[in-house]
Amino acid sequence: NRGTKAQQFFVIANVRHPAVLVEGGFLTNKEDIAKLASADYREQIAAAISEGILRYRDLVKGLQPTLAVSAPGGGE
Repeated sequence: NRGTKAQQFFVIANVRHPAVLVEGGFLTNKEDIAKLASADYREQIAAAISEGILRYRDLVKGLQPTLAVSAPGGGE
């Protein structure tokens, strides 16, 4: 984990609405390639992204964030 870096990426720097830039892995990393080959792993990534977006939505609306999506295979 290299942490979060604050940069002005063109793809999200000039949007009018909240935006998310997700890096789910690097195709130059053999371990990431192996993980990304797994449909279950990709589903876990998708579930985590969905949950984060829904939690953000709830916070913006002033609601108590809830666990919105459960990952396949019981992973969290």
